[in-house]
Parts: sequence; structure tokens; C-alpha cells
Amino acid sequence: MEYSNVVLDAEVNRQQIAERIARASSPKMPASSHRHLLALRLRRFADRIDN
Repeated sequence: MEYSNVVLDAEVNRQQIAERIARASSPKMPASSHRHLLALRLRRFADRIDN
């Protein structure tokens, strides 16, 4: 049996919309920055393995 409450559904939808707006309005990081950060992490990890 499926239970659906209009108030709960509206609250869930409102929360999902708020999360989407927050993600869309946050500044985007260029892909090159992501690659640069990943490269830094991998170098640090490799240094820990070597030492």
C-alpha cells in the first residue's frame, strides 16, 4: 500500500528545488583546477609511499 501525503510531497519537492538552486548558484571550478588538485594529491600520496 502506497501512502502519499500532499504536505510531505510538497516539502520534499521544495527541499530538492532548494538544493538544485544552491548547486546551480555556486561558483564553478574549472576542470583544469580539478586536475591540478588531483595531481597534487597523487604526488603527496606517492611521496608518502616512497618515504
